[in-house]
Amino acid sequence: MKVLLTGAFGNVGENTVIALLEKKYDLTCFDIQNERNEKKAKELSKDFGEFDVVWGDITDPIKVKEIVKDFDCIIHLAAIIPPMSETKPELSQAVNVGGTKNLLDAIMGLEKKPRFIFTSSISTHGPRMHTAPPRKADEVLNPTDNYTRQKVACEKMIRDATSDGLPWIIFRLNASVPVLDSLSLDMELAKVMFDMPLDQRIEFTSSRDVGTALANAVTADAVHKTLLIGGGKNCQMLNREFMGGLFDTLGIGMIDELAFKIPKNDDEWFYTDWVDTEESQRLLKYQNTSFDDYLDQIRKKIGFKRNFIRLVAPIARWYLRKHSPYYKENKRNQH
Repeated sequence: MKVLLTGAFGNVGENTVIALLEKKYDLTCFDIQNERNEKKAKELSKDFGEFDVVWGDITDPIKVKEIVKDFDCIIHLAAIIPPMSETKPELSQAVNVGGTKNLLDAIMGLEKKPRFIFTSSISTHGPRMHTAPPRKADEVLNPTDNYTRQKVACEKMIRDATSDGLPWIIFRLNASVPVLDSLSLDMELAKVMFDMPLDQRIEFTSSRDVGTALANAVTADAVHKTLLIGGGKNCQMLNREFMGGLFDTLGIGMIDELAFKIPKNDDEWFYTDWVDTEESQRLLKYQNTSFDDYLDQIRKKIGFKRNFIRLVAPIARWYLRKHSPYYKENKRNQH
């Protein structure tokens, strides 16, 4: 089974590489060539097995047409995600929509069309805290920013290709979380976390489990299905529980609650939610990691460094709070 994986060296991508290699697939990875991706490719090859790498840009239709030939399945992960999708809208449109169109155009020119697995997002459902969970795949979507509008546009392009014989599967991913190391927090992503109110519904999903789901989808009886991907009922919680568990495990301790957004109306909630994963779990059998398992993985990864982190925890909490766009206003409104 020959598989092409785009966006192979990001968070979900590297876990998908691992899962595909475990299944002994003949794997080719396609991604932008830079120092980080080259390093990640070498690490994965050393630790998990050999695979081919093609460096290139998904926005280049000529390059894309060159690489899509002779694959049984294409898993398309390459995308610009928030916050960059919002700060660089032209780039994200070119990559997210243009890149997907390049792939589809190239595939449509093939006599035998490969299975096409596309990763969309639960965020396409929009803020739904005012409606009862769980979210379901057949709901009317409510895109609210560049990223979600682009994902919806891609979903439509893919479905429109059904009549041309494209065997597609769409994944709408929930929050996919890598095993964090507190010493490598990305401050741009840290800012995004403050946009999520503490009473927000969130469904933890291990990046490793998402990789398993994607690898299992290569042969699963799921063609022409839109599947919601989440950790399952035991991973459904409020953001307060998620953040509290995460930062306590990191050794930092919970950040001041006033650092997080306090929504004033239905539209100001974040767009994560609990999802109906009955069908996706039945077809893909991927839910292997509980939230407690994830926290244990973090403890093992940090190891002895946790003792040092605890010593500087007050400074770390102050530093994180400093990057909150909400703290000062919430503090004023408290009085």
